[in-house]
Amino acid sequence: LSLQISVVAMGVSALVLSILPTNNVGTYKIGPPATILIVIVRIVQGLSVGGEMVGSMLYMVEHVPEKWRCLVSCVPMASAVGGTATGYLVSAIITALLTEDQRVLWGWRVAFALGVPAGAVGFMFRTCLSESHSFSSAIKKFAARHQNQHPFFFALRNAHGAMACLTLLSMLLCGYYAATVWYLQAWLEAFYTSLIAEEFQLSELQGRVLNTFLLYFALAGGALVTAFFIDLKGQNIAQHTLIGASASLLFILSPVLLWLMSLGNRCYFCVAGGQLGNIVVFLPTTATLALFLVAQFPPQLQYTSIGKPLSISLSQPKVRRWTDSDS
Repeated sequence: LSLQISVVAMGVSALVLSILPTNNVGTYKIGPPATILIVIVRIVQGLSVGGEMVGSMLYMVEHVPEKWRCLVSCVPMASAVGGTATGYLVSAIITALLTEDQRVLWGWRVAFALGVPAGAVGFMFRTCLSESHSFSSAIKKFAARHQNQHPFFFALRNAHGAMACLTLLSMLLCGYYAATVWYLQAWLEAFYTSLIAEEFQLSELQGRVLNTFLLYFALAGGALVTAFFIDLKGQNIAQHTLIGASASLLFILSPVLLWLMSLGNRCYFCVAGGQLGNIVVFLPTTATLALFLVAQFPPQLQYTSIGKPLSISLSQPKVRRWTDSDS
């Protein structure tokens, strides 16, 4: 049921966004309330994305052999990145085909409206799914032992210290993941198209095409390849070690890679190499984070304990740059 609700929420929020009035552009302008409305709808969309990712991740992990759990748990993460890349691809097409005035007036609505059919298809597939045997068994055993109490609230009352520590860990990791994904997917494109010196900038269309290509093939594809090799090695390397090493390297190397990207139009490959370097360093985290979080909680607590931090992390309102200033 939670998977179906999250898909419906994503589809409905995409539809609402496509028909919202604007702040001060076009015929349907209502002033500041438009900004408040779009923030609220984007928060709902972010919460539904978090619920969908966690539900998909848990469902897939519960249905595969132990040997391929890292690869399969990484599929929802890679799919989310692929979905973002598809959004950038649509944005690149709109940027190439429409003038700036057309994009500001109505072009941005097309991008959101395209998410509605995707939500309908996702809901159709979700209705065909049933709960896994391991999850159903865990819930039944827990309900029989504890008189139908909710597992999450039972854990808060009887193991509040452990729950607080694990929830804090989950929130920190999900926050780190969401912030880094935003940095890789959105901020770096803004950096090499807007923030560096004007004479070194790439055009908006160039930046969007480059970003889309790297998200598809480096971040999404690279995460799956990394997870595949981790499974082949039998997961001999501890997942927390990979995540910690990845975060440390990213912290150390990011300034160097940003300097490389700041060369801009003087070296197009330097821009691509800088973003690619950031992505490669982050791949171990993307490949192992889902499986690491799943392993910290029993089946009856996984969705609530992982879903809430991830939903909050992903519910940051993100509005395209070309709608920020004019609508």
